[in-house]
Amino acid sequence: MRLLVTICTRNRPKLLEACLRSVTASSVPAGVECAIAVIENNDRITCTPLVERVARETGWNIFVVLEPELGLPFARNRCGITAAERGHDWLLYIDDDEEATPGWLETMIDAALRDEADVHYGRVISVYPPGTPDWMALPEPNKRATGTRLTKAEGHNTLVKTRIFASDGLNLRFDETLRFTGGSDTDFFTRVHQSGAAIRWLGEAVVKENVPANRMTLDWQLQRAFRVAISISVLHEKQRGKAKAVLRSITKGAGRLAGGLVMMIPALPAMLFGTPGRTFAFKQAKQVASGIGSFAYIFGIRPQPYRKVDGA
Repeated sequence: MRLLVTICTRNRPKLLEACLRSVTASSVPAGVECAIAVIENNDRITCTPLVERVARETGWNIFVVLEPELGLPFARNRCGITAAERGHDWLLYIDDDEEATPGWLETMIDAALRDEADVHYGRVISVYPPGTPDWMALPEPNKRATGTRLTKAEGHNTLVKTRIFASDGLNLRFDETLRFTGGSDTDFFTRVHQSGAAIRWLGEAVVKENVPANRMTLDWQLQRAFRVAISISVLHEKQRGKAKAVLRSITKGAGRLAGGLVMMIPALPAMLFGTPGRTFAFKQAKQVASGIGSFAYIFGIRPQPYRKVDGA
């Protein structure tokens, strides 16, 4: 088995090094050949000294590939193309702001060897910065049994057969028109599922995501709910056409907006009773923002939050 761990990065050397250190701390089972590709999404390569130092200190085979077209879909496509061209059987996505937990790599490899699935999607747990309000740090329970078949996945902590990218396989790609909007990974893995490939949940394969402090504000969280609603509507348009996406946006948007506003009536006084009340109010505010986002899609509003790089 030949496995390529891929890390997309741009101007986040501290996070990249922490990610690399966590991956290289893993044990590679006998009979498995494993390398790491750092895909630098930039106009030039800047991370070579860091990568070479980590490779030298750990003994791992780590190399850098430049993807000059800015946008995560371009970088993730470069991961798949690189793995396919170099003859790897599998590629494993981990984001540069994530750190692998002990046993992560071994769990992924074991799943690949014993299960016929084409994609294994692992669990991501947020690590919040100091000072994050308790009411904003919502629980992230493992909601599925391992092996559950999925109709979609996301592009972080995901093990993928390279045949999905190979020209003599499914030859699928992330949609590069979604370069800064988000949602390209959900769209991609939805199409992977529709092509007949199997996607399975692997809850024991855990990475921890280091959340930047600037994202733990009420304004950022509400903006995220707003743009995620738009992104979901865009994906529905791709799958089912404009008319059905608009109809869905109207019904979903109206329901979320009305429900959130109605529930804000008890939510506001509930805030006086500490964290549970504030958490409840926070959830209702996000419902309102999501509802507004559904209507914003209809008027052609398309936020591009990933033009900006967060994190160190």
